[in-house]
Amino acid sequence: MHVAGMLGRAGSVRELIEAGADVRTKDEGGRTFMHWAAEYGHVKVLEAVEEQCRVELLSEWKSDGQTCAHLASVRGHVEVVRYLAERCGEELLRQKDNYGRTCAHWASEGGHLEVLRYLAERFGEGPLSEKDLGGQKCAHLASAGGHLEVLRYLAERCGEGLLSEKDLGGQTCAHLASEGGHLAVVRYLAERCGEGLLSEKTKAGTTCAHAASKAGHVEVLRYLAETCGEGLLREKKIGGWTCAHLASAGGHLEVMRYLAERCGEGLLSEKKIDGQTCAHSASAGGHLEVMRYL
Repeated sequence: MHVAGMLGRAGSVRELIEAGADVRTKDEGGRTFMHWAAEYGHVKVLEAVEEQCRVELLSEWKSDGQTCAHLASVRGHVEVVRYLAERCGEELLRQKDNYGRTCAHWASEGGHLEVLRYLAERFGEGPLSEKDLGGQKCAHLASAGGHLEVLRYLAERCGEGLLSEKDLGGQTCAHLASEGGHLAVVRYLAERCGEGLLSEKTKAGTTCAHAASKAGHVEVLRYLAETCGEGLLREKKIGGWTCAHLASAGGHLEVMRYLAERCGEGLLSEKKIDGQTCAHSASAGGHLEVMRYL
């Protein structure tokens, strides 16, 4: 039944149900065939369940608390989300999974503006501003995924203050966009919230420059230096980690070259609190090309 649900074989599903198949059977991930159907956008399969069983089955959750509505939202199947709201009630769309995330969170992470618009039409701005268990809102998730149009929509509906809020670890949308290498989002955030947002630190002392260096996004790092000044590249987070240490640990040679050009080779020789240099970090990660460069 799981394969039939995934492939959208509504006829096969009807035959299996008539033959007495257990519609509640779950796979190792806790999914029923209805979850697979919702994730892949097969409304006809869900209609078959409603016709031959009970509509309440469409509200069942996986082991992580996710329902058919969550799965349809993260994949952008607005027609499935609409169908579930009509058949199971609007409260299904507001339910939170084990991570504290609603359909709006998952639609934002997936970059599905049409689903977000539908949710806002049904519930207003409330779901767009809710926090998950990590303190992240829809704007954080959209930023992490580089979904600029979703981020613009959220700012228009909920206000620009949403863009500078921090999660429980102190991360802003700018930190998450920098880590993901989403330069267009970083530029947009600077334009709307001011350049100061790009210099904010998390509770661990991490700046946007640290985040970009760790992930190897040299274009983001270059923009941050041009916008906020070279000093941002020299900042240290807790433990004495510089951008150079983080880039070395990740094996990002292009970032190392850029940091040396902008800040001088002295940055590459600095020590963390535990006495380790960039060479130690590169060695631990097995990054031979970075070692040769150093």
